[in-house]
Amino acid sequence: MIFEKKFEMVPKVLRNLTLCCCLWAVCAGASTVVLRDNGYEGVVVALDDQIPSSVCQDVVQGLEEVVRSASSVIFAATRGRASFRSVSVLVPSSWSPTSCPTLWNLQEAISETWDRSDLRVTLGKHPRHGSRPWTLHTKGCGKTGDYISMGHESMLVNDTLNNGRLLAQEWLKYRYGVFEEAGWVVNPVHPSHYRSSDGHWVPNACANVPLRPNPSCHPDNSSCPFKIEVEDSDELTKSFMAFPELPSVTELCDEGSHNREAPTRHNFLCNGKSVWEVMRASPDFQNNRNVEGGVRENEVSFQFVRSHTPRIVLLVDDSSVMNTQNRWDFMRKAVRKFITYDIPDGYSIGLVVFNSIPSTRYPLTVLTDGSTREKVGSALPRNPSIEYEHNRCVTCGVREAMKLIYEHGIGGHIVMVAAGGSSLSEDEISETSQLLKDAHVSLHAILYPLAEKYPSPNGGIESLAARSGGDTFIVRDEGVGEDSKLSMYYNLLDSFYNTLLVVCGQSVLPVKIHSAEHAGGKVKVSQGSFIMDPTLGTDTAFSVFYYDVTHVGNQVHLINPKGQVIDTANMQKEDNNINMITVHLVEVQVTPGLWHYKVENRADSHQALYVQVTSRPRPTSRVPSVSVRAWTSNGVVNASDITQPLAIYAEVRAGLMGIEGAKVIASLQNLDYTSNGTLYPPLRVLLVDNGFAGPDMAKGDGVYSRYIPGLVSAKYTINVLVEGEIGGHRFTRQSRLGIVDVTEMPPIKDNLSPSRVVDFRAVVLPDTVNQISFSWTAPGDDFDFGTADRYVVLSSDKQQELIDGGGTMIEGWPSPLESSTVQQHSIEWEHYETVYYFAIVAVDESGNTAALSNIVNIYIPTPPTTTAPPMSLRPTAFSDNTSVGKDSNTAPMLAHFTMHKLALIFGCIGGLIIVIMAVVCYCVIHHRQHQKTSSGKNHDVQDTYNINVTVASKGVEFPEGKDTMKENMKREYVSPVESWSASELLSSHHDENMSSRSDDNSDHSTSTKKSYGGSSDPNDYLIEGSQYPFQHTSYPLHYRVSSDGYPTPTKGYPGDSYPPPSEAQSYISSQPSDSFLSVSCDILPSSHGPPSYMPYPCYDASLRSNKVPPPIPPKPKVLYTPEPYSYDRHSLDRHSGVPSSASSEKRVRNVTMV
Repeated sequence: MIFEKKFEMVPKVLRNLTLCCCLWAVCAGASTVVLRDNGYEGVVVALDDQIPSSVCQDVVQGLEEVVRSASSVIFAATRGRASFRSVSVLVPSSWSPTSCPTLWNLQEAISETWDRSDLRVTLGKHPRHGSRPWTLHTKGCGKTGDYISMGHESMLVNDTLNNGRLLAQEWLKYRYGVFEEAGWVVNPVHPSHYRSSDGHWVPNACANVPLRPNPSCHPDNSSCPFKIEVEDSDELTKSFMAFPELPSVTELCDEGSHNREAPTRHNFLCNGKSVWEVMRASPDFQNNRNVEGGVRENEVSFQFVRSHTPRIVLLVDDSSVMNTQNRWDFMRKAVRKFITYDIPDGYSIGLVVFNSIPSTRYPLTVLTDGSTREKVGSALPRNPSIEYEHNRCVTCGVREAMKLIYEHGIGGHIVMVAAGGSSLSEDEISETSQLLKDAHVSLHAILYPLAEKYPSPNGGIESLAARSGGDTFIVRDEGVGEDSKLSMYYNLLDSFYNTLLVVCGQSVLPVKIHSAEHAGGKVKVSQGSFIMDPTLGTDTAFSVFYYDVTHVGNQVHLINPKGQVIDTANMQKEDNNINMITVHLVEVQVTPGLWHYKVENRADSHQALYVQVTSRPRPTSRVPSVSVRAWTSNGVVNASDITQPLAIYAEVRAGLMGIEGAKVIASLQNLDYTSNGTLYPPLRVLLVDNGFAGPDMAKGDGVYSRYIPGLVSAKYTINVLVEGEIGGHRFTRQSRLGIVDVTEMPPIKDNLSPSRVVDFRAVVLPDTVNQISFSWTAPGDDFDFGTADRYVVLSSDKQQELIDGGGTMIEGWPSPLESSTVQQHSIEWEHYETVYYFAIVAVDESGNTAALSNIVNIYIPTPPTTTAPPMSLRPTAFSDNTSVGKDSNTAPMLAHFTMHKLALIFGCIGGLIIVIMAVVCYCVIHHRQHQKTSSGKNHDVQDTYNINVTVASKGVEFPEGKDTMKENMKREYVSPVESWSASELLSSHHDENMSSRSDDNSDHSTSTKKSYGGSSDPNDYLIEGSQYPFQHTSYPLHYRVSSDGYPTPTKGYPGDSYPPPSEAQSYISSQPSDSFLSVSCDILPSSHGPPSYMPYPCYDASLRSNKVPPPIPPKPKVLYTPEPYSYDRHSLDRHSGVPSSASSEKRVRNVTMV
């Protein structure tokens, strides 16, 4: 009862303040801020412990001014519903009232720590944000962020108002999960300008007045920032989340003023909701809490506290469950190492054991020297109690431990080591957790040993630890016969180490860079390696843990990165009390790079050796030290609720800089046994920093995360392994998380949707009129795992229609690739002078649809008018399913010609025909006269065509389903007609570029980039559908066979097949035809298009053309000597891809000879 009487002495105001705080979450950085009566209470600001005391006075004064300024801005932005009231400031341990008179009322910190602070003031600058405040937010829209950070230099400059406004904006982001309402330069997803629905460029921001684009640069340029004109700034009052630095802007956008069309980060993450809509859903304002209006701004009070060395009470289970195999022996050795080697100097430690009643074995004592450590570390009984486990009183032991802590003040930590399997009632958990909260004590649990083969999730002890803000670690029971395995002992040591990390932080303990198990009975010498990065090297220890000292042979060698072998025979320190051999390396010996080791292993086959390497940061390192912080979204997961899956996070930083490109792997171990009595293999998951917002919120911020689907009901332990590079040197780190309880079973039916596409982009390709290229990252099947089944792409001229699930579906989209693969696709868009919006969603095989992607828009102006193509002399026959071509306004082409224009065109055509007929008649007459003059001569006449023919090296393959067309194209030529009229002859040769047969490819190759029947741009466009299908009945069906002297093609026309490769291009032009338009697969060089754009390969089905070329016109029946085919490179224009005019002239020879 002594404890209860002393607990009543706790100051009433402190107890009331604590009772109002929210339950601490599993994550150590959870905030305890509450908004009561329009005032924020419990705000914690932590100053970097490295900030020198010489700037104490200036930093404290600047901090107070910035926070008060931010409070006023928040009060105005929230319409009087919130402002700061009480702020606790955790100052560096080196600061004192002597060096800093402002701290005259400095008090001892109770629960304020760096990891649990809301605002962190750092010594250095962030590489991207500098000294300006910024927020780490990993949880999504409407949820509280992780923390706010800002450089201490912001407190030293005379810019209080601006810094206060910036801090106010970050506070709203952090507290309510809202985001920026303005775009950024060089950001393709959230650009600085965008096309509005009327086609005009406007700044990408939420504002209460129309904004004009930047006049000094073109808004189409992604590097063009938006600029607020002076005349606009006076009337501009919204939104504070867009323009925090403008003094006139004091309000937030609500439903009436919010711009849901702007592609801002807030609109994307919050699905178009306004900032006020998101904030009103917060517990701060639900059910008319903290109503607006009629209240005054709060006066901000500051309380300065300084951290003290933690007080730790070790609470050990002393029941009969420990009296089996080596459980109690391992317990005594682990406690001895924990107290003798691991706990830093100056910490206070006490020891309590419990079964049915608790017993204090050693009072709370400050660790100052080795003698004290030895006494406390040896205080456990040599033998455990024989009292049964089910008689244990867990709450009694907790009360006894709290009594030790309270004798020295409020606040502390209890580390409980107890066997798993016991359960606490809900009343016991609630009562004990309330006592822990009131005393500001965290309970951390180590379940040793976990003897259950199928442990039930969410047991009593771990629930009690979670409610107090502590972690739980599990050591599985492993043994053979009367011996416990060494793995139990090492896992217990590792649990103590990770618990101490939670208690005192990473900066206090050495970094564990390597740990490995080397099984006995396999090899005589166990070998391994570890990476020592340049940031480490102080107090480096190479340790070997053994079951029996005889299991370690005489050979323990280290090989440094230079290949030098270090014989550690004279460097080893052996401690048989904790089964450990240690080799300490001085700083000059520790060379950065890859180290190797060899240890003679004499362990039994059922035992092993464990090797561990630890080191501390070098104080003189020029490279900032690497730190890894890992956590989970929650400690208890309901597998049947797919809306709340387990998410694992790992923050990898070098100082303040997030490290990109690291390999981060989370290993999940199911603690159940399989049906045949074996352990489950660990589930290894690669964490990513891709910014998919599910759950990773930002790409490249150094936070790696991922959802873990498909977990079954069980207990899980999680280890995170990190490999990366910094300063040209590799590094490794590891982190162990507490247990995660998964309840229920996942649904049998697949109901997990693919991830959301967050980087959908669209751009009109350069040098084209209406070619749009899209690019995006493939999302996956279940979240971002696997491959989705298909894409659904929607378009509309109304953005809200897409948001509502409507729009027109675009066909022909490629199939999804594996998750995280960049994809792209191009289409031809013929809607001009209208802004169209596009969005994409992925669908899996079960029909589960992902959330709508970010919406992109495209605006294409009407292309310039071009010269009408010449009319074909031969009428074109249309099939029944062919429609007359239309322009962008859907009007028939002939509708644009007046009667006057038509008369002029047909008159020209008629005149041309008359001239041609006259020339033909003249040639015929002249030829007959020539025959008469030479009739008396005795010799054979042989006319020869001297034509240079370009021959393609390869034929064209036809796609599946084109057999009929392929056979038509491969039709053998038969005997030609006996005679042609002159008009027919000349019409087949009226173009300078004379057609000739080739033996492999049609002259009408799809790679010629020549538009027959009209003018052609150097970059032709893809054509979908056949407006003018090939009608072979328009030509004679009787052609000369190869025996007549004509070369017979071995391949037909490409027709509807894929375009041939560039090396197979034919450069011989043929008669102009309105019924054929060729295209090229090399339509765009790789330098064009959006990021990651690559030209489509020629076999891409998306580039097929349904155009069918006309057949080669028949030739007159003549006798000639065929010349060998030759490829004339000099006759080609390398830029245009068509024959030059000079070479074309050489190809026309004696066209009238009959």
